[in-house]
Amino acid sequence: MDCSEAILETPAMAYRILFKSAVALPLWHYLVGVLFVFVVFLYNFLEFHFFQDIFTGFRGGPVFLTYNPNSEIYHGVVSKCRTLHGRYLATPWLSSPHFQTSFVNFFGRPPVFTYRRQMFHASDGGMFALDWLLHSDVSGVAAQNNHAIAKDDTTPIVVMVPGLTSDSASPYMKHLVFHTAKCGWNVVVSNHRGLGGVSVTSDCFYNAGWTEDVREVINYLHQEYSAAPLFVVGTSIGANILVKYLGEDGENVPIAGAAAVCSPWDLLIGSRFIARRLIQKLYDRALTIGLQGYAQLHETRYSRLANWEGIKKSRSIRDFDTHATCLVGNYETVDTYYRRCSSSSFIGKVAVPLLCISALDDPVCTREAIPWDECRANKNVVLATTLHGGHLAFFEGVTGSGLWWVRAVNEYLGALLSSSYMHTQKKAENLGPHSAIMQSSIDQGPYLNVADGMVAAMGNETSEEKNDHDQKNEIVSVTENHAFTNVRKPDFATNAGEDGADSKRSSFVERCVYQLSRQNNKSIWLLAYIAIISSWPIVGAAFGYFFKRKLKRALPAKVPK
Repeated sequence: MDCSEAILETPAMAYRILFKSAVALPLWHYLVGVLFVFVVFLYNFLEFHFFQDIFTGFRGGPVFLTYNPNSEIYHGVVSKCRTLHGRYLATPWLSSPHFQTSFVNFFGRPPVFTYRRQMFHASDGGMFALDWLLHSDVSGVAAQNNHAIAKDDTTPIVVMVPGLTSDSASPYMKHLVFHTAKCGWNVVVSNHRGLGGVSVTSDCFYNAGWTEDVREVINYLHQEYSAAPLFVVGTSIGANILVKYLGEDGENVPIAGAAAVCSPWDLLIGSRFIARRLIQKLYDRALTIGLQGYAQLHETRYSRLANWEGIKKSRSIRDFDTHATCLVGNYETVDTYYRRCSSSSFIGKVAVPLLCISALDDPVCTREAIPWDECRANKNVVLATTLHGGHLAFFEGVTGSGLWWVRAVNEYLGALLSSSYMHTQKKAENLGPHSAIMQSSIDQGPYLNVADGMVAAMGNETSEEKNDHDQKNEIVSVTENHAFTNVRKPDFATNAGEDGADSKRSSFVERCVYQLSRQNNKSIWLLAYIAIISSWPIVGAAFGYFFKRKLKRALPAKVPK
């Protein structure tokens, strides 16, 4: 009887031999196997595409353009843009949408420059910052004067609308602002209320569907510099606000052209997407912490507008909406808020040349929400999508020093400016946000923003008279850290019995919390997640080496034959 027959007759013997064989293998073989399995898991979990880039010879992927076949905007403008008709190759060492998204927020390698700040007083009593960077500031042409813009200056003005709890100091925004100014444009960043180092001075906060601030800023710039063409670029939730504003006002906008980058499009689909997978839940948790941190800066106001205890206990954006948005905004459900603030239902009414850019692997704004058919039906819209890019990243080149979407937007704006397809304002009735067709509860009562990680409440009071705020808007110098000088402090006291010392103490704490949050730039949770993911292979190798030495000491010496 041979050995194989003995094994077949006694299965226990086969397991015994298998166990002895497994014990005979060196420990480091198992460590290598575990490490290999972990690397494969990490590669798929973080959606790396490095090997895919190798197999394609590092040529990158094509840019897919969606447009109406009869679109004059495509044939007369976009068809001349080489960037949009080329290919996009992500930086090899950032060949993951999660690495790209994290890198642009925590590092980003932004250019260094200084904004000039103008405080804008809204008609409802609120105040927020407009941060300017003129073409002369980066070209050095007018270094000896005060860089003031003449009333009859014909230099185009580009208004930037940030997103994702961002302001003018965000790395990706500084990339966009600097390179746009270098192309010969005057750039102004319209910071959202409560951001950019400016305290909230009223019960009005921005949210994902609040378009009134953008509308006031654009109307003000159009009246102040009537000879200069106006363009608008929105990013992330700022893109959602921009598209919604364009759809609300239709032909009645003084904008020559616009671009929307990485818009969430449908907030309802986005809220379900961000709670689906483990890695998306990490983004959900990080955004919720950002919401709670912003709410704490304005606790006195929000404690009387929402369920403050529920806000502090929220574990997700949807939890936050339950305890804040629905209560303050008088929405029946959270989904009602998302539906009414989504820009996808307004894209069909856009009458301005609009370029939309999205990455299909965006880890925050899913491709499932992109309104493909609506973009194709509107002759004024061209949608550009890439296979990779992450959220507001699109790093390109070996060093990762440039952002592809910034180059694409600047080329598109330049082609539009030199064409005959720029939009001219046409007065139209019943196209505004307060018309019978466009009006919804979002315009009638207080409500909150949640989709962009920013709390927002708006009262339903309407002023019968609007003061002239143009003369109140002063331009001051502002550093990268947005100093609080020349910024009016809000009165957070709710009762007449509160003393001034408490208000000063509250203001000081708010400043400290804000500066800490600006240094981190995003949630500490997201920072910890990136640190663990990026350092785990090194830590795992160290653990393997350590335990290998321990096991060598613990195992008995080889028995001599």
